[in-house]
Amino acid sequence: MSLTKQVDTVHLSFRYTEKEYLEAIRFYFWRSKELLARLIVSCLLFSIGLLLINAWVGFFIPVWADVILMFIAGVGFFHGYVIDLPRGYFRGDPKFREEYNLTFSNDGIEFKTQNINSSIAWKLYTRVIENDSFYVLVYGKNIHSLSIIPKRVFQDSQQERRFREILRRNIDSKLKISDGEREEKEYVPTRLEPPDWR
Repeated sequence: MSLTKQVDTVHLSFRYTEKEYLEAIRFYFWRSKELLARLIVSCLLFSIGLLLINAWVGFFIPVWADVILMFIAGVGFFHGYVIDLPRGYFRGDPKFREEYNLTFSNDGIEFKTQNINSSIAWKLYTRVIENDSFYVLVYGKNIHSLSIIPKRVFQDSQQERRFREILRRNIDSKLKISDGEREEKEYVPTRLEPPDWR
């Protein structure tokens, strides 16, 4: 393998924890306009249905009680969609209990576990979002249509910098420069004159 090819390749091995998977799903949910819109529409439909039932039955429920019921329904929808469903998905899918071996290069992603061996093309992914703990590579509009890369799995800042460069070339050319990348740039002194030692 040539030196250039090695520089453009990042290999990561890790296992997910349920806690970090759920954290990543919540992070993605709050950054996804489509999923937030689904939650809002569900709450609105529930509210309209509640008002129609009140009118049809002829039973008067005070406005404050309607508001409380709508709030409880919203919390229930959120909890079910963002906590219960992903938790069930994580616990029910055996791939989450296996060690992931991922190799990122300009050619795509090599994905290997004990039972899976596949290649994923970069064109599958539509965007990347990140926070202090994760990179989330998005490939659809479903809450499970994403690849989560925990930042804890990088061996050092250089490996993460190479990973970010690969992401910029293949998913998002506007991916912001991280603090670690800024620090690695060439040092520029604040003053060009020597200090006055007199």
